[in-house]
Amino acid sequence: MDVGLLARTLIQLYGMMALGFVLAKAKILDDHVNRKLSAMVVTAVYPMMLLCSMMGQPGDRLEALALLGAGFGMYIAMILFGKAAGWLLRVPPEKRREFECLMVFGNTGFIGAPLAQSLYGDAAFFQMTLLNFAYYFFYNTYAVSTLSPDTGEKRKFRLKDLMTPGFVMTLLAVVLYLVSFDAPPIVSDMLYMVGSMTTPLSMIILGSSLAMYPFLQSITDPWSYVYCGAKLLILPAITFFLCRLLQVNAYFGDLAVLSNAMPAGSMVLMLALQMKRDSGFISRSIFVSTLLSALSLPILAILFLH
Repeated sequence: MDVGLLARTLIQLYGMMALGFVLAKAKILDDHVNRKLSAMVVTAVYPMMLLCSMMGQPGDRLEALALLGAGFGMYIAMILFGKAAGWLLRVPPEKRREFECLMVFGNTGFIGAPLAQSLYGDAAFFQMTLLNFAYYFFYNTYAVSTLSPDTGEKRKFRLKDLMTPGFVMTLLAVVLYLVSFDAPPIVSDMLYMVGSMTTPLSMIILGSSLAMYPFLQSITDPWSYVYCGAKLLILPAITFFLCRLLQVNAYFGDLAVLSNAMPAGSMVLMLALQMKRDSGFISRSIFVSTLLSALSLPILAILFLH
């Protein structure tokens, strides 16, 4: 791994995040605008980048299916790790469920895929998305079940819950990849022009969202740092050694380590708010882990990435 390239990439990404933070503090961006921009990225911009990244790639069907299968295995392992970590670290009962979900669902969309693309090229964007295809399934099953209110009634899984724009577009991209579909240049160029906004928009939105969190409360919760140690350092290290043990290809091992090293994602916060759970620990963990990942990622690159 070229640590210099990683450092430059992180400076660029976190510079965009800082811009979003400043724009929010200047009242140019607010929560309403963030929600609208996030919806645009998720439903239009990100899918176009995904479609663009898979076009022109050699259609290795077995590789694509292997990544999908590996992703499901990876998420099952993370669920087990989250439960074990919560028990071993003696996370308080009132934070335990949130802690377990935060261990599983990192910010692979807004940070992970763009970072992989910057480090390894456009193909890595598509491959990282394939690896995290299981995210949508476990978010709508495991996360919903875990964060459901303690009323004795668990929310039942519904197939239509999976039919989110991200899931549908990822599924479409996989199908097009498997049939070796390639769009005309005028279409692929348009997709690239729109899709290239994914990284700057994602990081600006993320920075603006961080500006909404209470700074002092966020940095003074010790359990947020416990979470960060487990998520940003221990989980990626375990991922690395498991990949070595299973003799996973070094490149795909890097993608797995990078994916599992991502800070907390906002999807868990949105679900907690929907379930009317206390979201304070989640929001603080998102804030702290996003900032600390700027330090943890170079450390992981030096130790584990090829």
